[in-house]
Amino acid sequence: MERERIRGENEWAEMFTPAPSVQLVQVPLAQLVPWEQADGSPQPFKPYTQEKLAELADSIRQHGVLEAIRVRPRNGKFQILAGHNRSQAARMAGLTTIPAIVEDVDDDQAALILVDSNLQHREKLLPSEKAWAYRTRLEALKRKAGRPKNNSGQVGPNFRSDEEVAQNVGESRKQVQRYIRLTYLNPLLLDLVDQEKIGMTPGVELSYLSDSTQDKLLEVMAANGIQKISGKQAKDLRNADSPEKEEIAQILGLTEKQPKPATLKFQPDMSRYPAHVVQRLQKDSVYLAKLQAALEAFTDKYLAEKGEN
Repeated sequence: MERERIRGENEWAEMFTPAPSVQLVQVPLAQLVPWEQADGSPQPFKPYTQEKLAELADSIRQHGVLEAIRVRPRNGKFQILAGHNRSQAARMAGLTTIPAIVEDVDDDQAALILVDSNLQHREKLLPSEKAWAYRTRLEALKRKAGRPKNNSGQVGPNFRSDEEVAQNVGESRKQVQRYIRLTYLNPLLLDLVDQEKIGMTPGVELSYLSDSTQDKLLEVMAANGIQKISGKQAKDLRNADSPEKEEIAQILGLTEKQPKPATLKFQPDMSRYPAHVVQRLQKDSVYLAKLQAALEAFTDKYLAEKGEN
């Protein structure tokens, strides 16, 4: 109990530790660069439409930038943490500078600022935006939780990171995990989820397919003009063992299943044969069919030869 109490006090102390140096300045728009993840991939939130950007630009012309963007120093420039759309609208409004809060934060803290800002400011988020936002936040929290705190030595995380994300965004832990699964979809399939042509549940099922199988699926879909996949089809694709394009097409209902070979049924006159012979022959209909065909061929040949004579 005492250890838990001390750990809890340390957490609260960290929450109220003064933030790194923060400055409110006018930053030249030409000195701004967009935020990107450690691997170089862009930020997960899609830009406003041109119509919405134009509305924001008109507001800036009339009232100025009402809320400062948030940036951090980066290689002689300022990397945007929150305010990508405000920056673009300010350029459209003809501004050359923009009010910005400059914060000296690490990559994980920068990612958390980016995600939290967009989750708070956007009225509606696409499934892809939620998916990448939750994954970005989860990975940042995991890295922070795994670091030693102060000089206390190695201290393991005392909370589940996915639970922390769930509490922060107001979703269940299971729903957060489902959204994160969508990040393993091919971007083209994820776009179809955003367009509501593929539902959330089928999207999660498809996310378990290998990259190569997803590529084959997209090839089949493109070749046949398909943009929708049902829950059953997605589940069947997931249950298939590395399906090739032919099997994928079959699962999507593009080709008919090959019919089973029809069983040949013959009813020859067996009255001339002993009962035990008939019973033995009837055990194998294929053998019986071959036998009947041979008898008919022999008979035809015999009658033909007899007629010739």
